[in-house]
Amino acid sequence: MELAPMQVGIVTDLFAPDDIAGRLKSLGLCSGRRVQLVKAGDPIIVRVLGSRLGISARLARSIQVRPDTCVEEGVART
Repeated sequence: MELAPMQVGIVTDLFAPDDIAGRLKSLGLCSGRRVQLVKAGDPIIVRVLGSRLGISARLARSIQVRPDTCVEEGVART
């Protein structure tokens, strides 16, 4: 996941084993979902569906996102 802190992006793909991808999807991290990077580091903190999730940096690298250019900076629509 490559976003700047407070930047909003859209999940485009998950490159994780099926069981882990299923868990991420159950937490709301699925293709097409808007996410906001709250804090970089390890773990990273992301906002998704109004909740904050901590994800290891290693696992975050398996989540592909693209910046959401239709959202005002610092404001995530979910």
